[in-house]
Amino acid sequence: MGGTGTLTAAARAGRAAGIAAAVAGLARIRRLSPLLLCAAFLLGAVEAKADSEIERLRTARALADDLMSPFCPGRTLADCPSPDASAVKREIRASLRRGEPPEQVRARLEQRFGTQVVGVPRSAWGWTLPVVVLALLALAFAAGARRILRSPAAGGDVPLDPEIERELARELDEPDPPDARGAGG
Repeated sequence: MGGTGTLTAAARAGRAAGIAAAVAGLARIRRLSPLLLCAAFLLGAVEAKADSEIERLRTARALADDLMSPFCPGRTLADCPSPDASAVKREIRASLRRGEPPEQVRARLEQRFGTQVVGVPRSAWGWTLPVVVLALLALAFAAGARRILRSPAAGGDVPLDPEIERELARELDEPDPPDARGAGG
């Protein structure tokens, strides 16, 4: 029984050491908590900064998608492979990073390169004129197709010579000769 009492004392000592270690760990955490709190705030600030940088990049990409390239006719700044277009895209990102509003960046580029860089029509006519032209073309196509479909087939309504009509009627009225009937079968 003495051995069991010693084991129990050892178990108590081990448990006490474990509790002491846990208390010491909590004390360390308590000392480190201001540091951990600061780290959490810093991570939040870094994440917020990363989110704002992502938003700026999206805005810059949207501007580059909307603006026509003065260096590649018929292409947007985003699609133009020209080094000059790349420089303008970097300029757009830098302007947005400095806090310049996208409308101001667009206006500055329009002033610098002219109205041909504006890829989106600004007036109502810029939107309605293409729609009206397309509608008129569709109507013209439909009218032409209707006329073609309604026109008679070639030779369909051409009157025959009366002599040819009489001969056709005579041939249709005559019975077939006996050798012609049996020749096919």
